[in-house]
Amino acid sequence: MDKAGFTFLITDLGLAMTLTRIASDALAGSGKRTRNQANARRAYEAISGISQHAFLSDDEREDVDRKLAQLKSALEMLGEVFP
Repeated sequence: MDKAGFTFLITDLGLAMTLTRIASDALAGSGKRTRNQANARRAYEAISGISQHAFLSDDEREDVDRKLAQLKSALEMLGEVFP
């Protein structure tokens, strides 16, 4: 994966974190919360899968893994359950 691929992953992680913030600010049970939480979860799943097969430098891998962990934590705070 080249520099553009790494940038794509980091950008998507930032967007997913924004979606979790929007969801957390919305009323519980509202469509806005549900929709943004679901979109953030889909992003988490997609980025997790892509990043496992991506050729990243050690520093890039560390950055992606750290941001994925932050996203997972934010999703768990919204009530998402991970296996």
